[in-house]
Amino acid sequence: MTKKPAARITAAAVLIGGLVLSRLAGDSAADLPSPADPASAITPVFEIQWRRGQLQLAGHTQSIQHEQNLLQLAKSAYPEAVLDTAFEPLGIVPDYWADLTGQVLYLLAETDSSTARLSAESIDIRGVTGQEFDWSSRLDAVQASVPTNVRLETDTVFVNATIDVLEICRRAFENFDAGAINFEESSVVMRSSAYPRLQRVIALAAACPESRISITGHTDASGPEPFNQQLSQERAQAVGDYLKLGGIDENRLLISGLGSTVPLADNATRYGRSLNRRIEIALTPWQKSDVLIGRR
Repeated sequence: MTKKPAARITAAAVLIGGLVLSRLAGDSAADLPSPADPASAITPVFEIQWRRGQLQLAGHTQSIQHEQNLLQLAKSAYPEAVLDTAFEPLGIVPDYWADLTGQVLYLLAETDSSTARLSAESIDIRGVTGQEFDWSSRLDAVQASVPTNVRLETDTVFVNATIDVLEICRRAFENFDAGAINFEESSVVMRSSAYPRLQRVIALAAACPESRISITGHTDASGPEPFNQQLSQERAQAVGDYLKLGGIDENRLLISGLGSTVPLADNATRYGRSLNRRIEIALTPWQKSDVLIGRR
C-alpha cells in the first residue's frame, strides 16, 4: 500500500530511513546469468543517496544510454553535488526501469537529504524537505508511473525552513527515544528488535550532523563483573559499528560500557535480566571544537 507523506513540522528532520548505501559487487559480463536460466536471474536494484552535497548512485542499469541519462539529470537537478556512481549494466530489467529511476532521482532533488532504494518488487523513499508543495507534485508523478505490482513506501519529514537547524535538532533530541537495544544472553548478538530502532538513530544522526551520539552498554549480573564490563563495552562497540555502517562518522561516537552496575530491573528474574542486557543511546548537540573524552 502506498503511504502518502504526512506533514510533520514539529521536531527535526528524522526518519530519513537509515538505508545503508552498499556498492553492489559487480559481476563480469561472462558471469551474468543467462535469461534462459530463471533460477539464477538477478533481481535489479538501484539505490540513491543524497546528503550534504554528496550524491551517490549505485546499482543496475538498463543500458549505456540509461546511465548517460541519469548522469545528465544529476548534473542539471543537483548542479553543486559531488557525484559518485557505481553503475552495473544488467540489461534485463523491467520496461519501466530507466524512466522510474530517473523520476525518483528527480524527486529527491527537492529534499535536503534523502535515500531511495528501487527493486522489481518495491520502491522505498526516505527524505527531509522544506519544499512540501514541489515534493508532493513530483511524488504524484512518480506514483502515477509505478506499476500496480510494485509497492511504493515513502517516509518524508517536512521542516519549517525559518527555524534554525540546530534548534530543530535540539528539540528532536529532547523528545527522541530509540527504545531498548537488547542482546542475547552472554552475547554481542543483538535481538531482531534492535535493528529498526538503530535505523531511527541513524536517520536522526544523519539529519543532524552537528551532534554526537553516546552509546552505553549494560549487562545483567549473571557473570563476574570483569566479564560483564568487557561484554558491555563490546556490545556498545557492536552498536557503534552498526551506526558506522549506516554512514555515521566514528568521530561522533562516544562509546562506553558499565557492566551490570546500573540495572533497570531485578536480576533475580529472567525477564529482569533480559531488560538489563541493553544499550542506551543519547544524542546531544556537538560543535566540532568539543572533545569527546572517553571515546575508544
